[in-house]
This record gives sequence, structure tokens and C-alpha cells, in this order.
Amino acid sequence: SSGINAEWPLRPGGTKVDDPFEMLIQLLYKFCQTFDSNIDGKESIKLSNGKEISGGRHLFQQFERTIGTDLEQLILPEDIEQQIEQEIMSSSGAKPALFTPNIAFENLASNQVQIYVKPVKKSIKKCCETITEITMQLSKQVFKRFPNLKREAHHICLSLIMSKTQAVEQFLDNYLKCEICYINTNHKLFAKDRQRIEVESLDADGENLPFEKQNVKRIRALLELYSNIIKNQLMDVVPKTVMSFMVYGFKEDLHKELIKRLANQQKVGDLMKEDVFIEEKRKKYRLRLCGDTTA
Repeated sequence: SSGINAEWPLRPGGTKVDDPFEMLIQLLYKFCQTFDSNIDGKESIKLSNGKEISGGRHLFQQFERTIGTDLEQLILPEDIEQQIEQEIMSSSGAKPALFTPNIAFENLASNQVQIYVKPVKKSIKKCCETITEITMQLSKQVFKRFPNLKREAHHICLSLIMSKTQAVEQFLDNYLKCEICYINTNHKLFAKDRQRIEVESLDADGENLPFEKQNVKRIRALLELYSNIIKNQLMDVVPKTVMSFMVYGFKEDLHKELIKRLANQQKVGDLMKEDVFIEEKRKKYRLRLCGDTTA
């Protein structure tokens, strides 16, 4: 039997491969199985700097930092009231400003949602980097005796990661476009709290504020309300989408893709060529072993 562990230290250099094709299949299986265990949090992987990470936990922490923290930090700009005033003026033009605050609100809400594109893309990028790092380290560990196999497997992983990244980017781009193009003022949470804000706005009449200033304050409160609703939706949708399209999509297709592109009898000879240094170590060990026997 050729065995499935490429790290067997069968003395220096490990055992010589008896059946290259069988060992190739088993190594690909081990690679995928180890990746799955890492993502599921059952195993950790040691990086080149000696640090150990669990892919699943690492991804969760990244979602908390990029989507959770970054979105929470995106509050309305300091000059939002000036923007509201300008938007009301541009929306009304020479017409009476009877319904224009609604138009101003929708325009400003669309602008605010556009700001959320950056943290969403950052989250996708971080996830992509994590999967790439895990597969690269796994390639070094599982295929380290076979440099050609390590190189080809890594290229296949990168290609698959890119494909999954494009899929999740397209989905979330479309999702954000929908949020930007249509401001849903009939959203249940928005409609519920909007009534409260309208009542508070009426109560503010006692402050003797001009009508325009009342509109500005009301629109600002509505923008904060609507922005928080969208942020909460993104905090839920983005991790789910990234995990579904990228992480689990990659996980499901990895073994199939590696087998399809590498499990070829014509390629196996080249893929399973051992590192020249391993063969040299094996020869030196045999010579030393023969010397000890002779002595």
C-alpha cells in the first residue's frame, strides 16, 4: 500500500511511492477532508509564522470586524443637515416645497446606502484571502513531497476561489443596487417608527422652528432610522451570502474539481515526481544504513 500521508518520515525522505495514481487520489481526498475539517472548526492549521487558525472561527471574526464594526461606524455625515437643505432646494426648484421632502429623503437614503458598498466588498475580499491562505498552507503540508502536484493543486484552488468570489460579488452587487434604486418606505420597521418620528416632529412645533428646519430635522431622523434598518439587513445577508456562495460553494466543488483536472493517468507521472532533495535524502540514508550494516 502506498499510504495516504505525504508527511510520513519513512526515515529521511519517506516511503517510495508504489502506486502513484492511487496515492494521488488519496492525497486529493485528504486535502479536501482537511480543508472541510478546518472550515467546520474541527481542526486548526498552522501558518508559516507558526500561528494556528481555525478557518470557520477566523471567518466569523472577520464578519464581525468588517460587516459588524465597519457598518456600525458608518453614521450620517456631520454636514447631513446642509445636504438635506440643499437636496430639498434642488428637488423643489421653483415649485412649492409641499411634497419635495419625500423626494429629498429618497435621494439622500440612496446616497447613504451606496456608502455601504465598501465594507461589503471588504468582507468579500477578507474571506477570499482567508480561503486562499488556508488552501496554500494545506498544499504545502499535504503535497510537500510533490512540488508539481502542489503547484497544480494551488492553481486549481485559486481558479475556483476566483469563480466563487465573482459569484458572491455579483449577487451582493445586485442586492445593493436594489436597495439603492428602491427606497422602501413601506418597510414594516420603517413605517412603524416613522409614525413616532412624525408625531415628535409635530411636537417640535412648540420650539417655534421654521417649517423648513422642521423638515430637515424630520428627514434626518428618518435617514438614521432607514440607514439602521439597511445596516441590520446587510449584517445578516452578507455573511449568509458569502458563506453560501463562496465558502460552502468552494467546499462542495473542491474535490470534484481536483479530481477532474488532476486524476489523469497521463499526468500522474509528472504530478507525482518527488522533490529532488527527498530522493537525495533517501539515497544518503541508504548509504548510511549500508555503512552501519557493514560495520
